[in-house]
Amino acid sequence: MRQRDATDPFKLKLASIVLLLFLVSYFLPFFLLRENRISPEIANGMGALDLRCRIFLLLPFLLVALYASVKGDWLSDMLLSLAGTLGLFFPMMVLAIVGGRLSGDASSPSRYGPASGMYVYLTAVLVIFMMKPKVKAYDLIGIALVIGSVLVAGYRGSYDRLGLLLEARNFGTRLNQELVAHIRLTLISLAISIAIGLPLALVSYQSRRAEKIIFPFLNILQTIPGIALLGLLITPLSTLSRTFPLLRELGIKGIGNTPAIIALTTYALYPIIRYSFTAFSSIDQSVIQAARGMGMSPSQVWKLVRFPLATPGVLQGMRVALVQTIGNATLAKLIGGDGLGVLVFEGLGQASVDMVLLGMGLIIGLTVISDRLFQILITLTTPRSLRAKGVGNG
Repeated sequence: MRQRDATDPFKLKLASIVLLLFLVSYFLPFFLLRENRISPEIANGMGALDLRCRIFLLLPFLLVALYASVKGDWLSDMLLSLAGTLGLFFPMMVLAIVGGRLSGDASSPSRYGPASGMYVYLTAVLVIFMMKPKVKAYDLIGIALVIGSVLVAGYRGSYDRLGLLLEARNFGTRLNQELVAHIRLTLISLAISIAIGLPLALVSYQSRRAEKIIFPFLNILQTIPGIALLGLLITPLSTLSRTFPLLRELGIKGIGNTPAIIALTTYALYPIIRYSFTAFSSIDQSVIQAARGMGMSPSQVWKLVRFPLATPGVLQGMRVALVQTIGNATLAKLIGGDGLGVLVFEGLGQASVDMVLLGMGLIIGLTVISDRLFQILITLTTPRSLRAKGVGNG
């Protein structure tokens, strides 16, 4: 492997971005204190921390500066790994220290949380991890140690007054119910969109006339705002439920989860159909001709050649649809549906920043985990010959 030069412009550019983000975070509020969920914020910057904490927070970025000036891929990778791990660890420990001080002072504000400076700081840490060409075993070990340290600090009560955790406790079992409801909405909508989208993709692939009808129609659907589509569904579904009482008993009404599922399914159709159509269209025709030359019937060509080769592209479309649906499911609350959108919109209505952050944090976490699991599935279902060419890694 070629060693990167110590003055590699790419390394210097990325290191400069990280250092600039750190500099910005230093001049922004790093954590906030509040008497309650809607009281005015008491902003505190890094200057409010003791000298030891500030030195620790500076250490990851000194490692990044050192990374930009050393030779050798192995040493550079180790410096980045250490910088990223410490960059995650120290902000979490700062929150634990602040929380421990608040817990010991009965007259202190009742809750606290990260501020814009900490978010910028963690963005710089994210860039550090993005600078790594590949996540190594020691990166995962480092992240696991950070998570373990946070769990230990949490067990000792250091995060008891963290606003996000207070909101989670206030929701109690309802939080789990909304999380399960969000997942259920997503999976039902995705399953319906797959059942509709894959046949339409095949029809579009085999018929030029169908392609000219289906894709313009999908493009029009994509231009309709999500909130507008939810509103448009109220009247026809309400009419159907009044006309056919059995539908109402089945839960099909103008408000609730039914219109949300219809809207989510509609938006998930485009990536599934587009990616699947592209996957079938991009198969090398010489491979098809070779299969036919071996005496395969049309059904055997589809079963043994077209479908296996198109599978990575089809799954990529499902992956995009899944990630998109998890985010769009937040809007279900606006029409009386369930899901994590309840936290987001109730938080907005109550001017509770912590509640909004809790909802968005769970949605982002669910999205990242789902995306990663789907990437693993795509890798496992991609033929080895295609993996070697990088297919299925998108």
